[in-house]
Amino acid sequence: MVGNSLIRLAWLLITLLLAACTGEAAGPLPAKAASITCTAAYRADPTGPIEGEQSFTLGEQTGEQAITFADLVFHAAYYTGELDNERSLRLWVSDAGETTIYHSQLYQLQQESGPQNQFVGGHGFTGLGYSTHPTSGAELQYWCTAD
Repeated sequence: MVGNSLIRLAWLLITLLLAACTGEAAGPLPAKAASITCTAAYRADPTGPIEGEQSFTLGEQTGEQAITFADLVFHAAYYTGELDNERSLRLWVSDAGETTIYHSQLYQLQQESGPQNQFVGGHGFTGLGYSTHPTSGAELQYWCTAD
């Protein structure tokens, strides 16, 4: 009798565990962003004030944009995923000659929803990223928001 109860309890726990691990999100998904705005802020000396801040907006089509500062270049490339179902945003920071990449991030996005701004301070869905030039010490701060 105790053996059957333990088997039933084990099956119940397994069933609940499998149901919890289906990957289904609770609640509705956020609407698909109509555009993504990326901002980069530059300073030649990380202890000094921000010297320049620029933004650009990526629309609903595949595209790439960049912002060039004295020592660093901020890049963003958006892919709709229409051909391969892999919607994404790639961010990277390179040297001014665009020959060396110092930092790169890939945000894989759901095809029909999001991303959702989640970071405080206006830092959108990417959070606040930093990249530093290895010799000059120049610093680039960057973030992207879903519009």
